[in-house]
Amino acid sequence: MIRNTQNIPGDRGVRPAGWIVLLGFAVGTALLYLPVWWNGFLTDDYASLYRLLIEKRVLFEGMVRPLIDISFYFNYLISGLHPGSYYIFNLCVHALACYMVYRVALDLPLFAGRQQSIFALTAGFLFLFYPFHNEGVVWLSGRLPSMAALFGLMAIHFSLTKKWPWNFLLAAACWFVGLFAYESIIVLPGIVVLLEWIRFRDARRGLLSAGAWVIAGLLWLGLRYLAAGTLLPGYGKSGLAGEPVVRRMVKVLGRCFLPPEENSKLMMILFGVVMVLIGIVHIVMWARLRQGFGYLRRVVRRPKVGGQGQGWSYVALELSFLLALLPAIAFGVSTRTSEGDRLLYFPSCILCLLSGAVLLSLLPGRRWRLLLCGVYGVASVVFITGSNRRWVFASRVAEATLDMVRQAPGRLLLVNAPDEWEGAYIFRNSFKNGLVVNGIDTNKVAVTHFLTRLEYLRVEGRIGPLRRDSSLFIYPATRIVRSGDGFRVTGIADLFHVKEDRVYYWDKYEWKQLILN
Repeated sequence: MIRNTQNIPGDRGVRPAGWIVLLGFAVGTALLYLPVWWNGFLTDDYASLYRLLIEKRVLFEGMVRPLIDISFYFNYLISGLHPGSYYIFNLCVHALACYMVYRVALDLPLFAGRQQSIFALTAGFLFLFYPFHNEGVVWLSGRLPSMAALFGLMAIHFSLTKKWPWNFLLAAACWFVGLFAYESIIVLPGIVVLLEWIRFRDARRGLLSAGAWVIAGLLWLGLRYLAAGTLLPGYGKSGLAGEPVVRRMVKVLGRCFLPPEENSKLMMILFGVVMVLIGIVHIVMWARLRQGFGYLRRVVRRPKVGGQGQGWSYVALELSFLLALLPAIAFGVSTRTSEGDRLLYFPSCILCLLSGAVLLSLLPGRRWRLLLCGVYGVASVVFITGSNRRWVFASRVAEATLDMVRQAPGRLLLVNAPDEWEGAYIFRNSFKNGLVVNGIDTNKVAVTHFLTRLEYLRVEGRIGPLRRDSSLFIYPATRIVRSGDGFRVTGIADLFHVKEDRVYYWDKYEWKQLILN
């Protein structure tokens, strides 16, 4: 397995053309996420459109992420407020990221001859079907981590294939651009140094590269501080001050391999099973790396510096994966829903490289590899399909809400506007921004409460009004009291009129009108 090799004669003869591989990833992406092609805008999407169309600025205050607004403006020039081009852009970014995982796998000389191409295709396949990418692909604002990962992979590619100083200059430029999208690749310099060791095994080059990246990192921190007045975004600081680090580490590592689960006890049991399986794989891997027998003798070149060369490459891949997890550990990932899965996008790139290398080493037989990849692909399709349904539902709810407000003849009172649906965001943020972008008068509608997932889970079945004394109560926090020919609502100073104004409440699945006469 994992070895330092040079370009192998005849290898290109068995490698498919790059455009064919890219086309395959593009078609696979389009089919996997086909249901979301007709989705609309959600939550933070409207915040970006509001900045562009109303405030005429890009996101530089607090969070230096101008690429979200720049890319949205590009889409706006193509299709205006029709979301079609926005979703095509997201899917294209994901397909390119799949191709770059494949390309980086080719850059890492881990196998000999034809096996190197098989390793690269396997890593790209694992990434394409990785089941926890929905938030980074089907949510328009989720393009930030996928764009950052794409530029991060390009940086790794340049650092492994170009000569000094272009290997560093091009890689650093990609890193800077990626950081203007999302901070998930802030640990990229450490990963680059580790992967350069796999390819070059040159201590002097490694030290030179590490020093150059330290300077580049300090430069980026200085630029960020000058632009935003802070080194971390607001929620990054709050994440660092939240739950214990060890607990976040366990949660994030578990979510790399397991789908979200509401039952925390079951999640811990499954996580324990996964850790046992990972431990077994590690034991078998190290046994083969140390002994160098069987299949490994045939496909792996002998190390130049003793029998531990293979093991060091394996360690470098593992450390790269653990480094990539640090931003997700800092910001946090949910174990109950897909919320925060976008933070796993870049770590999954390294995980798929590591998994592809392990798979090709431990399963030399073609049939076993195909069988395991087939099972993985089917299971991933099932999970991705379920996640797609949640995002489609969220999009339809958002569009139905805006249509209802737009068509209403008078003022509307909305009770329990949905915050999210099982991790798919709806109106968590930027509800008023969405009204303005769609040309709806914000004075026309009032919202008494945004219903969160933890709140609606406490209710079996649908939420409905309950009469208490002379008032109506709608779970969890809205009370409506008659006042003459009108009515008053908890937390809202305005007096609504029974005959002129309308009240709608969200019952967990649809909007229903509340009749007060």
